[in-house]
This record gives sequence, C-alpha cells and structure tokens, in this order.
Amino acid sequence: MSKSKIRARRPRKRAFAKENRRGIAAVEMAFVAPFVLLLVFTSVEFSRMMMVRQALTNAAREGCRHASLVTTQSDTDVDSVIRDRLGGVIIDADNSDIVRIGVTPTFTTSPASGQTITVSVEVDCADVSFLPPFFFADAVIFSQSSINRE
Repeated sequence: MSKSKIRARRPRKRAFAKENRRGIAAVEMAFVAPFVLLLVFTSVEFSRMMMVRQALTNAAREGCRHASLVTTQSDTDVDSVIRDRLGGVIIDADNSDIVRIGVTPTFTTSPASGQTITVSVEVDCADVSFLPPFFFADAVIFSQSSINRE
C-alpha cells in the first residue's frame, strides 16, 4: 500500500490582474460624482429656500405687529420694519422689485381700532438663490400675517 500525498493546490495569482484594475476607481468616481454633487447642491439650495421662508414669516409677523400699534401712521413705517428684519438674510432687501410687501388696509386713512391688518411679503426664489435658477426657477416664497389693530 502506497501512501500518496495529496496537496491542495493554491490558485495561481495573475500578475496582470492588479494592473487591469488600476483605473477603476477613477471611472467609478466619474460616474458617481455628478450624482453626489447634484444631491449636495440640491440640499443646500432647498435649505436656503427654507431659511428665506422662515425669515419672511418672521418679518411678516414683525411688520404686522408694528402695523397694529396705534402709533404707526403709514405703510412706509411697516415697510421699513420688514426690510430691516430681512436685511441679514436677503442681500437686496431694500429693493422693492425683489422683496414685495403688501399691507391691507392701506394707511391712507388710519385703520380703526379692532380692524384686521394683513401684511404679506413675497420674493422670487431666483432672486435669493445661491445658484443659477435650475431647481426653483419659477417659484415664489410667500408669507402672510394678520392681526387686529389696537
């Protein structure tokens, strides 16, 4: 009876396998990078629009509160309060073509005590976007607040 040795064969390593995979990481990055960048820029832009919306809401509330006071006698007082409030978020907050403000009823005659005053503020997304208007080109950010006059 002869004893034979059984050896397990190891697979041979290909010498050229490493060289063929050298550019794979660059190709994968070229395919994945545009999608990742699109995701990042979209989330930054969406976050910016939500920040501007919150600023418009706060400015409308502040302007409405100011308009409800008995000492407020004109629309320009309300307008300046709102534009001052938006100055930190919107660069051209003083430009009436970018930030549109509406106060109803107007202060041509002094509103009566208890009358509802409504302040609306709106801005186009393209005017406050960091990027060229790809994502929110025709969208308008709008906020409105109402309160009774003192």
